[in-house]
Amino acid sequence: MPKHRSIRTKKHPRSPGEPGSRASVAADGRSITVGKRVLVALLALMGMLLLSVSFAPANCWLLAYVALVPWVMALNVAPTRRWALLWGWLSGLVFWAGNLYWLWWVTLVGYAALVLYLSVYWLVAAIVIRAAMRRNYPLWIVLPVVWVALEYARAYVISGFPWLYLAHSQYARTYLIQICDITGQYGVTFFVAMINGAIVDLLLWGARHPGRSERNWWRFATFITVPTVVGVAILGYGILRVRQSENTTRQGPIIGIVQRAFPISLTGRGATAQKIFEDHLTGTQRFLGRKCDLVIWPETMLPRALNPEILDLDPTALSSTDLRSISRRLIGPQLEEYSDGQLRGGLRLLISGGTLVDGTKVTGMRAQAEQVGKLSKELGCPILAGGSSIHSNVTAMNDRDRWVTRNSVLWFDQTWRASPIYSKRHLVPFSESVPFKGTWDGLHRILRKFVPPVMDQLDPGHRPVVFDLMRAGKTWRLAAPICYEGTFARVCRNMTTHHRTKRVDILVNLSNDGWFVYRWGGGGYQGSTEHAQHLVQYCFRAVENRVPIVRAVNTGISGSIDSNGRIVAKLALTLDEYKQHTMIAGTLLLNGAKTNETEFLSHQGPRVLVDSRISLYSLIGDAFAMLTSASAVLLVVSLMRRHRRVENLDALSKKGSK
Repeated sequence: MPKHRSIRTKKHPRSPGEPGSRASVAADGRSITVGKRVLVALLALMGMLLLSVSFAPANCWLLAYVALVPWVMALNVAPTRRWALLWGWLSGLVFWAGNLYWLWWVTLVGYAALVLYLSVYWLVAAIVIRAAMRRNYPLWIVLPVVWVALEYARAYVISGFPWLYLAHSQYARTYLIQICDITGQYGVTFFVAMINGAIVDLLLWGARHPGRSERNWWRFATFITVPTVVGVAILGYGILRVRQSENTTRQGPIIGIVQRAFPISLTGRGATAQKIFEDHLTGTQRFLGRKCDLVIWPETMLPRALNPEILDLDPTALSSTDLRSISRRLIGPQLEEYSDGQLRGGLRLLISGGTLVDGTKVTGMRAQAEQVGKLSKELGCPILAGGSSIHSNVTAMNDRDRWVTRNSVLWFDQTWRASPIYSKRHLVPFSESVPFKGTWDGLHRILRKFVPPVMDQLDPGHRPVVFDLMRAGKTWRLAAPICYEGTFARVCRNMTTHHRTKRVDILVNLSNDGWFVYRWGGGGYQGSTEHAQHLVQYCFRAVENRVPIVRAVNTGISGSIDSNGRIVAKLALTLDEYKQHTMIAGTLLLNGAKTNETEFLSHQGPRVLVDSRISLYSLIGDAFAMLTSASAVLLVVSLMRRHRRVENLDALSKKGSK
């Protein structure tokens, strides 16, 4: 029989679109890569959304414990290092752009520069955290170390911007934040970041060890046990400290707060200086007969230059140089067309008042100060008010600098002569003080052109000041951080502690948040989220230094915070469960009576309680943050050494293969 030959069919190459072809595999690879890129972007942005709503005023505080998880996972699953770092940075850019929106209508250039600068911290965090994940470092310790170090750096670089720390999402968790009297706010940030890191560790642990027998169960136990023990210890300490305060607090003064709602923009204030002044006088009269020990006005609500150095000034005794220097501060910058005689007459009119040639009466600055002193006498208590003060400058660099303006708090105790006076020491860069004045004059003048002329450039004060409030045989000591100063833990600590002793019983924060309001079309002004974000900062200052804090803020939110960091009273109109209208005018009396909102938003709240405790934080400052930052430096050094070792091994293996 003939032998049968086997028939071999010729294999034809598959068409490019047929499954299994090389082109198909390549296409699938590309689609997987594209899918991963999209996934990374979505995870990073989701993390920023979760983190944003964890802060005030949304106050979804629980989300802070998982908000960083999507962002960190995005760094891990990214197909390339470049794509991971790109979205690590871009998500930070989106976060800051969205949460600092209230800055753009004040200074668009400053807003853009600040957002870009702050996003760099996210890029740095992404670089370090991704490198640590590649080397299987435990994120329950790496993430909090890196985050605290970057927050601490952010409090100092370019004067500092301690805003939207992880800790701030937990301001209403009273027991949790008590640890701040040891670690400062960074201890709370550390714990929140630790929980995020532990969750990421658990996810990566499950993904890297799919086989049940291959898993390292001791690592799983570590991820669960350590954060749990730390959390229980923090809460236990918090409960102990809150209960302890029942025996360490005593009644403080009865304080009245005047809050008005005057918006401010680059085109000016929502009312004249005289109108603002008269409105605060009227608001203060509501406290007559209420047995107040102190009445507080917000920052810059006084007319300019009511300090005695100006009110005692004799224009006829000034030299021509001094005359023109101070006239630029009080009258205006363009004085070339006026003679010295005309300027002396103008200054005399501003200080002492009088009648113009057209019959218009001018209320002098002395008369305005006398109005405050008279009202203080009628109340029977001091008035603590914010205003710009003008002072001679003994270190003047030129003739134009012989008199300087300061942002000050003035103490009127039943007399027109304000004393003492505290002047803000930590000025806001660019809005209050353009850098390089006196050190690089040319660059200073260039930078000044980017700051609107309406933003008067200020000089800092020289020292902290303690106001002694003496009433009926009792003395309470007060310090008054002005506006943005109160967000700096080191500034408030310096005010409350001196030579390891507590020198202040109460912190009084005077602020003007009228810049951060908005309106749509022709509607009324509304308060932005900046108001709530600003308020929560003081919960941490209170715990760190164990002092109650009272706030008086133009446009809000004025209020009272006890030494355990609880907001016990605030002047904000609640519209529903989730929204507060903060752009309101009213008064707040802290005398222990029940709240009464029946007449013109007149609120009452608990009496201030002063605390005898001195915190460990007051004594050692940011030691915890410093140690954590040092650990972050060691971590980076370790990562760099391992990176070099891997590179060397790769080079040796390539050389051996040749």
